Amino acid sequence: MVWLGGLITLVSIVLWVYAFFDALTTPAQEARNLPKILWLVVIGLFVPVGWILWFFLGRPRKTVPVPGDAPSPAQDVSADDLDPSDFSNPSGSPHPLGPDDDPEFLRRLNRRIDPED
Repeated sequence: MVWLGGLITLVSIVLWVYAFFDALTTPAQEARNLPKILWLVVIGLFVPVGWILWFFLGRPRKTVPVPGDAPSPAQDVSADDLDPSDFSNPSGSPHPLGPDDDPEFLRRLNRRIDPED
């Protein structure tokens, strides 16, 4: 029975540390119901209950996408959604993406490699 008490204590400490660092790294404008600094105080002082309150009342809500909406730029795009032809299209930028896309750079490189040519 002692091991059960130790396990509960260990889980409580791990959740307390996770909640504290989660609250610490959450942007201040995203914390709910209390200012971020007060959440840190609540989590730090009320160890058995502070992390539970943070998880249910203070943690930022994740937005659930509505079906049919266009994906926002903040959403991750998986590799399955990419089209290989997108990589060969010009980016619309006046500057090349890299040195291997710049024809002038390639000409200078060829001259350096083979000056006789």
